[in-house]
Amino acid sequence: MKKIFIIEDDADTIDIIEFVLRDNGYAVIKANRQVPINEFIIISPDLIILDVRLPFGLGSDICLELKSNPKTKHIPVILYSASGNLKTIAEQCLADAYIEKPFDLGKLLKIIANKCL
Repeated sequence: MKKIFIIEDDADTIDIIEFVLRDNGYAVIKANRQVPINEFIIISPDLIILDVRLPFGLGSDICLELKSNPKTKHIPVILYSASGNLKTIAEQCLADAYIEKPFDLGKLLKIIANKCL
């Protein structure tokens, strides 16, 4: 079973995404807090879904840190945000994919299946 790690500060959003992913056969780890790089190394998720705007910093900074670390750079990262320049943000932080809010959950599942897993 593939493990997907979601970092999102909105409880409703994270619950909906978690429900859909579990319903589609994925194991889900979720966090609404800053996650140290060592935690990603220990958990070793197959994919990370990361909100760009978080109360404790920018998801794009977390993504760049993950992609700059030899122990985590192989983990695909999907960024999502309502930001109008999300494509540029995703390119700059080396994200594997991105999706703009509001998004269709079917489209998110397609991105997960086609681009990241």
